[in-house]
Amino acid sequence: MGSRPMFKYHPNLYNSEMVTFQEGVCQCCGKPVDAYIQNMYCVEDVDCICLDCVASGDASEKFDGDFVQFAEPVSDPAKTEELFCRTPGYISWQGEYWLACCDDYCAFLGDVGTRELEELGIADEVFAEYDARDEYEDARLYLEKGGSMAGYLFRCLHCGKYHLWVDTD
Repeated sequence: MGSRPMFKYHPNLYNSEMVTFQEGVCQCCGKPVDAYIQNMYCVEDVDCICLDCVASGDASEKFDGDFVQFAEPVSDPAKTEELFCRTPGYISWQGEYWLACCDDYCAFLGDVGTRELEELGIADEVFAEYDARDEYEDARLYLEKGGSMAGYLFRCLHCGKYHLWVDTD
């Protein structure tokens, strides 16, 4: 296994369920790989894209697709291009939604439930901000990592504040 690219907006990618660790042939570059992603929003049926082709933007260009479905807006088009075209998404119920803060996309840290947020000592601050959005009621009560009401934790790359996105099946 050679070195693998790192992703600013998805720093824990290799510990997530997004990466398949088995041998395959990248549909973009044609090279044999031992780790790849299978998820891309495009017309073609793509199920093996190496991380180098994601990071370089080659896969996005070749298949005219994106890796992220939705995101909050930021003012810099280069940041939007990096997120959608050169950053693997994450697995969620209704399609990933990337949060932003300080006019940049946040780093996606992973799936969380209330228990994980409490263990991190950030549950009160994260739920206070989330509840102010007035989306799902009782999220704190029902949020479960990988559950029917699932949480996705983000952290601002600039101010360090944590943010929560909630999705349900």
